[in-house]
Amino acid sequence: MALNNVKNIFQNKRFLKIFSFFVAVALWLFVTSSRPVMREEHVGIKLILPEDQSILEVSSLLEVQLQLQGARIYLQGIQMEYLRPVINLSRPEFFGKNDIEITLRESDFYLPFGVGLVEFKPKTFKVRLDKKGSKTLMIRPVYQNKIEEGYKLVEQKLVPGEAVIEGPKELLKNIDVLLTRPIDLNGPKGQGEFSVPLELLGDKIILKSPAVPEVNFQYDIRPISSNVEYRNIPIRFVFSSTKFHADHSFVNVKAFTSNRSQVFSASKIQIVADIPEGQKGDIWIELKSILPPGMQLLELQPAKIFVRVK
Repeated sequence: MALNNVKNIFQNKRFLKIFSFFVAVALWLFVTSSRPVMREEHVGIKLILPEDQSILEVSSLLEVQLQLQGARIYLQGIQMEYLRPVINLSRPEFFGKNDIEITLRESDFYLPFGVGLVEFKPKTFKVRLDKKGSKTLMIRPVYQNKIEEGYKLVEQKLVPGEAVIEGPKELLKNIDVLLTRPIDLNGPKGQGEFSVPLELLGDKIILKSPAVPEVNFQYDIRPISSNVEYRNIPIRFVFSSTKFHADHSFVNVKAFTSNRSQVFSASKIQIVADIPEGQKGDIWIELKSILPPGMQLLELQPAKIFVRVK
């Protein structure tokens, strides 16, 4: 019974037409994907250097143009990273040489199954090596745009403030400072911080420290003059059970508020003196301020007080 059903299906002309169509399409796809085609690619050259050497000069970009041939199905799945030639300049034939001519051969390219290398160029490269060195540099900020009128940069700091670079000694001797990318000063106000990228020095100079090529820019941008002033603000002393005597119990505060219509009472301003626990004798304590939102401190009179701890 089953055999008769199969026989009837194959005797059906409509089925045979559909079946023939799908077979033809499959054969066409197979022939198309199997037909040899050409493909052009560019891959970089990876150099393995001796531990004490760096690249000083190269005759041209360390890149090779490849002319590949193979079935389309093989070329589509190729990964260019695996075609990248690796040249080990630590081999004995290069020992002690600073000026090296590299000659590429077809055997330097690892071709996958079904892919052939028709042509590649250039075939030679010249490389000049130099002793590797390292150097510690100061990081200097670069500013763009002026601070908004009526404000000034009171304090700025880069964290970290130094960088360590590595590269050919011939190039290092001409580098004295590492710059940041331009920092826009027209906008930030008060105290704050943000990350700033470093201006890198090219592919021959390696940044060893910091690990990420950026620094933290800390700033204090304040108004040039105050528009509010408070007198005889009491100092809040923070202490344990210590007996002490301070030369000041009140301070004067000069500040700037961006909203003159909003009036802050003196009770909203806190001035704190934190006396270190366990410390005895005469000490100077720097006062801290806690101000309402929208108010910036310009000056404390005095900014420090003398305390005698018994």
